[in-house]
Amino acid sequence: MSVDSHCHIDDAEFDADRETMFARAHAAGVRGFVLAGVDRDSWIRQREWVRTRVDCVRAAGLHPMVVGRLASDARALREQLDGLAAEFTGNGAAVALGETGLDTHFVDASTLDVQTQVFREQLALARSLDVPIVLHVLGRGTHSRVLETLSADGLPARGGMVHSFSGSAEVAGHYLRLGLCCSFAGAVARPTAAKVHAACRAVPEDRLLIETDAPDQAPPGTPPRMEPARLGEVAAAVAHVRGTTSAIVLDRCATNARRLFPTLPPSTAE
Repeated sequence: MSVDSHCHIDDAEFDADRETMFARAHAAGVRGFVLAGVDRDSWIRQREWVRTRVDCVRAAGLHPMVVGRLASDARALREQLDGLAAEFTGNGAAVALGETGLDTHFVDASTLDVQTQVFREQLALARSLDVPIVLHVLGRGTHSRVLETLSADGLPARGGMVHSFSGSAEVAGHYLRLGLCCSFAGAVARPTAAKVHAACRAVPEDRLLIETDAPDQAPPGTPPRMEPARLGEVAAAVAHVRGTTSAIVLDRCATNARRLFPTLPPSTAE
């Protein structure tokens, strides 16, 4: 009864075989899915999935890449932000806020101030609703600014996670001291990813999560479309780095995910 802690299975990549994708995941033992929202269109799609599938929960947020694209269109950006609070009410409501955060890897760094303001607004909403946050932090200077913002503004009591963690062990320690979990994706399978490996080893067992980020972030040398059925590939890489077994990683990370997102279906072992 494993849990994919971060995926985008509403993506058009799965339109042709979504039901068989779910069947493959279930056959592989993945029975919980945390859907990550990035903009209004994805919120609408994912709400429908959560309404009809008991194995899915969702996060709703405005991704920093979306914020970067809308940075010069204040009206469009405000419309998306103003609609976010409604995603936490009604049938199929979101249970976490995200993805939110900062990005200077895929987004021009000139938008960083706008990204930061939007991040702070979303962080304030998460605190007012007391829902966990799902952070996307990527690119030069982003971890330091996100940590400064979290320390200054405060986190929701429910904490949250840093998805697809790409920072150093030292940076991981700062997030951990704030009460956050660190989630690892396909990048941890890269043999040369020494920094990510060190961070993975530094995360305590009770703060560790794994994800596919499907359809993205397939491990190197594997088919390019990632999907939840392949969560075991991430677990195997994490197990290798940490000197344990895939079964232990899958079980422990599923427990941690269910603690962070309590409406996920329970494990039959719990």
